[in-house]
Amino acid sequence: MICRSCGQREAVVLVQTVVANQVEKTALCASCAAALGPAAALDALMEALAAHPTRPRPHHGRCPGCRTAWTDFRESGRFGCPQCYEEFLPLVKDLLPRVHAGAYHHRGKTPGRR
Repeated sequence: MICRSCGQREAVVLVQTVVANQVEKTALCASCAAALGPAAALDALMEALAAHPTRPRPHHGRCPGCRTAWTDFRESGRFGCPQCYEEFLPLVKDLLPRVHAGAYHHRGKTPGRR
């Protein structure tokens, strides 16, 4: 196989890039691959990370009402006061579907049938 960049030498490296879920394969000779260098791969990785939506960062503050920290809640599973729910709302929203079987609101128990 001939190098797709220079078209002169035998290709020895296969470079794969993914853009918009499409895989593009390019066969390169050793010289063209060396010219590409690791910087191009790093630049592509940085662009991909910049385009990826981020999750909220962990909240390191404390509830102004009871001074409970997010780490305290994660260890005990309990908030200190009703204001904690508002203070830590962005972080709690990710947990609610797991705690309430896929729902964002607590629906209570269903009475058993007789």
